[in-house]
Amino acid sequence: MTVGPGARREQTSILRETVAGSAALGVLAILVGAFAGHSAVGLGAALGLVIGSINGYLVIALLDRDSPFVFGSLMRLAALSAMAIGVALVFGSAPWSVLIGVAAAQVVMVAMSVRQGLRA
Repeated sequence: MTVGPGARREQTSILRETVAGSAALGVLAILVGAFAGHSAVGLGAALGLVIGSINGYLVIALLDRDSPFVFGSLMRLAALSAMAIGVALVFGSAPWSVLIGVAAAQVVMVAMSVRQGLRA
């Protein structure tokens, strides 16, 4: 665990990699969905991946503001879930597919964190 000035650089590196990985998986989800004849599901998963990839940035923003962790986490998760359902309704996708995309973005973030840890 890095503490000090280098910590923020490592965090933002993980977050940038999460956004890039989620975007790449989103493109793949759209292609697989279109190939399987379920383009709305693929689009929903891709949108969820993009929405979920901003979660790390929201965590850092809340920690920088010294907000209470539990309250901040509940509000952040509620906001991401509401955004996912709203996007699903706007784009005509199934809400579950967008929420699965949000969850997949968290898996991408964990994978990028593990990758960073193994490189250290």
